[in-house]
Amino acid sequence: MVSGDNKIVYVHLGEKIKKARTERKLSLRELAAICDVEHNTIHEIEKGTLNFRFSTIIKIAKGLEIPLFELLKPH
Repeated sequence: MVSGDNKIVYVHLGEKIKKARTERKLSLRELAAICDVEHNTIHEIEKGTLNFRFSTIIKIAKGLEIPLFELLKPH
C-alpha cells in the first residue's frame, strides 16, 4: 500500500503505464502475460496503490516497448 508524500509519484507512474497500455490496445491480462507479471499487480500499479519492486517496472517498460526513462521522467 502506498501512502504519504510518495503517493503522487505512484499515481503518476500508474497513469503513464495505463495510457501506454491502452494506446497499444492491450488488456491487463495481455500485458501481464507479456511481462510475466500478475494482472492484479499491473492493475494495482495503474491505480497507484501498490508499492512495487523496481524490477517489475523494468518488465512493464519492456513489455510496453518503451524506454524505462519515459515512465520515470516527471510529467
